[in-house]
Amino acid sequence: MVMTNAADYHETPAFHDGLAKVVSVKEARDLGLHLDDVEVVEGSTFIFNDKSFLNHFYHLVGEMFLGAWRVYTSVLANPFDRTPQKIMRSNGKSILHQVPPIDKFIFAHAQPDRVFDHARLNEFFFDSAFPQVPLAFEEEWQARADSLKLFRFDMVTIADRWSGHMGGSSKPIYKGPVSLKDPSHARSKPVITYLSRQKAVFRTLSQEAHESLVKGLKSLEKEGLAEVNIEEFTDADPKDDQARLNQLEQIFVTLHGNGLTNLIWMTPDAHGRSAIYEIQQPGMFTDDYAIISEALGIDHWIIGGRDPELE
Repeated sequence: MVMTNAADYHETPAFHDGLAKVVSVKEARDLGLHLDDVEVVEGSTFIFNDKSFLNHFYHLVGEMFLGAWRVYTSVLANPFDRTPQKIMRSNGKSILHQVPPIDKFIFAHAQPDRVFDHARLNEFFFDSAFPQVPLAFEEEWQARADSLKLFRFDMVTIADRWSGHMGGSSKPIYKGPVSLKDPSHARSKPVITYLSRQKAVFRTLSQEAHESLVKGLKSLEKEGLAEVNIEEFTDADPKDDQARLNQLEQIFVTLHGNGLTNLIWMTPDAHGRSAIYEIQQPGMFTDDYAIISEALGIDHWIIGGRDPELE
């Protein structure tokens, strides 16, 4: 594959031959590429080919990264093997430990301030999940282009959100195994977290609806049917505390919004009680977050949102 730093890259690009193209050795030579004089970039590299929507937790992590990770892990243990293995063997054992480690993330068309969101959740995710993997940005990518050198990446995964939206979707390959020994699944009562947006600038419940929901959830706790957490995250809250809270819950209730991306920290309940209840505003219907729930094997319910004529 030949990838360029095309000058006609727009804010909302379509992935086309001017950006990247698979060519044969002969075609590469016909393009004037000197294949015997290349600088090798060793290891495995993820390249994010977008400019927009990077500084949003869901769009970067929930869409771009998780989509690329699905592709990366789907070919597994040896990506050059003509008979690639699936993540789960027939005996149910995972071979995720055989995934080649990632050596670098490159945000080819963005500076750090276009990648890190105001709540610093993107930064927290990459620091937590890949603490040893360096991040590179537009300046480094542009320097490579300006050098006019030919670089050969040993292994590369290219994520392009806009092009992904132009294609179809598919079922997830992998649903993680759940251990019954995990203490978070030994609870006799499910843990329900309601993440409120009442202090948000927009997309909130009416105060009456919010109070009614809290009262209903608290009644479940009073009857001994569930443990209930009423939360409202702020940018200043420790991110590891947020992740830990979501990891312990079985049922997550909140309005449509970026906070729903926290469902990536959930561990599917061994007793099949895991569920997301997403409240959407009238006239709205989008299944963005349901895609992540599906990948985790968690039921996802969307409340409201649809046009009454569609019911």
